[in-house]
Amino acid sequence: MKTRITELLGIEYPIVLAAMAWIGDADLAAAVSQAGGLGTLGPNAGQVTVTTDVYETGERLREQVRKVRSLTDRPFAVNFVVGVPGVDRQYSDRCVEVGIEERVPVAIVSQGGPKIYNQRLKDSGMKVVHTCSTVDHAKKAEQSGVDAVIVSGTEGGGHSGFHQLTTLCLVPQAADAVKIPVIAGGGIGDARGFVAALALGAEGVYMGTRFICTKECPAHPNVKQTITNARDTSTMAIWHGMPSVMGPGDRGFAEERRGSIRIIVNEHVRDLLEQQAGSATWEDMIQAILSTAPEPGTSRTADTFMGGDITTGVMSAGQIAGMINDMPSCQEFIQRMVQEAEPILERLKSSFVRL
Repeated sequence: MKTRITELLGIEYPIVLAAMAWIGDADLAAAVSQAGGLGTLGPNAGQVTVTTDVYETGERLREQVRKVRSLTDRPFAVNFVVGVPGVDRQYSDRCVEVGIEERVPVAIVSQGGPKIYNQRLKDSGMKVVHTCSTVDHAKKAEQSGVDAVIVSGTEGGGHSGFHQLTTLCLVPQAADAVKIPVIAGGGIGDARGFVAALALGAEGVYMGTRFICTKECPAHPNVKQTITNARDTSTMAIWHGMPSVMGPGDRGFAEERRGSIRIIVNEHVRDLLEQQAGSATWEDMIQAILSTAPEPGTSRTADTFMGGDITTGVMSAGQIAGMINDMPSCQEFIQRMVQEAEPILERLKSSFVRL
């Protein structure tokens, strides 16, 4: 299967593992790459504790990059999350330095302006893919010289934009607006979504939640079971960093870094929604769990995804969770998705009557 994305990134199938904090580790990234897709190391890959040491942050990434290379000789990506000046920019600066030193093949840059790191990464020989939540963001990324963009609809887990654009509407508009390849994310978890994304004008797909429920993903069994038990209404989007709800906890996020986060609705979230009369923001969620916040050096997100605390934590996942009911290996899943795409295309062809 060939698209501009497979040619650009040197991969067999235009399937990209979405950047996922903590659980997007070397084992999962290598498994996706070895199966013909593009594996991605996410923030805090392979870790269970937080470090405030900038140097250690970089060395943790270096160890994961080298581990990926020990497991596969195929291309892979590192997610560089753009930090906020005066808050956490020094961490992303250090990670970029390490990525360049280790000659990482592909950079997936997120949650910040495309001009900040693009030239440095490209000058080092990396292919640069920028994540976007609107057509304007995609156009700005193209103007800065990135090689491709990821546009992710509100169906996806994790961060999304203020505008709640769906994949069905965002992808074709972005594909029309830019000349560089577009990768579609949000709500894609099987061959039907894969074919649909290509029909919308994308040349690859960006998938996170589906890969949580694979054998190689280090997420705790409680997390995987929660996702496989999910239904169509099991997730919801909550606001994060919206101007009207910004408080002392806001980190000064750039526009690309604000918006909504899609989460699994567990009993903890339901209780909070009842207290908040049916509406809650990310800031509300954070305040609600402060009384049970982890000790310094640990992370509530890590406690959830790695430790299996799904009762008091907040777990992000996409709407595709309602369609996941098994736990294949990455190889099995990618092969299944590619093989099932062909009969879908044949069925679509037979549905049209030539006039």
